Amino acid sequence: MSGDRTDSDEQAREVGKLREQAEELELKAQRADDRAEREQLMEKAVRLRARCQELGGPESATMDPM
Repeated sequence: MSGDRTDSDEQAREVGKLREQAEELELKAQRADDRAEREQLMEKAVRLRARCQELGGPESATMDPM
């Protein structure tokens, strides 16, 4: 039973890392001067958010409310 919790803890950490990476990419995209670079960064962020959703469910892909 404790193995299940460890797996879910590991998964939660991975989702958290992916979400942080997506947020960083979104911030970089907002500061990017080049339109192509901005679009590329946002596409990467969207892919990371989709991966978050696959791993942790729909609520895991969203940013925390401010």
